[in-house]
Amino acid sequence: MRSRYSAFVLGLSEYIWKTWHESTRPDLEILGGLGLKWIDLKIVDSQAGNTGDNHGTVHFIASFVSGNKGRTLDEVSDFIKEDGLWYYVDGESSTADISRNDSCPCGSGIKFKRCCLR
Repeated sequence: MRSRYSAFVLGLSEYIWKTWHESTRPDLEILGGLGLKWIDLKIVDSQAGNTGDNHGTVHFIASFVSGNKGRTLDEVSDFIKEDGLWYYVDGESSTADISRNDSCPCGSGIKFKRCCLR
């Protein structure tokens, strides 16, 4: 999950596409989230499958800026392990606004409007 987040931050669309399971993988040209300013990732929980089980989940909250608005993405992602590698399958997600006067999600301790929203 962390490597996929880093790929979104860096705009590495091919890496995101290659780590997406082929059963749900979108066309490379329509990957979303690449033009956003990603500012924070918190892993809330992760569950790897038991021995012999190739399924896992990751619950994360990612913060980003889109235009002049801050948002959080709260998602529980499903992954599958094939040939020793984990692939993103899909997830249940919701988004919420970040108030301009909230502490910045990056951890600076500064109000969002004076930090990453700039």
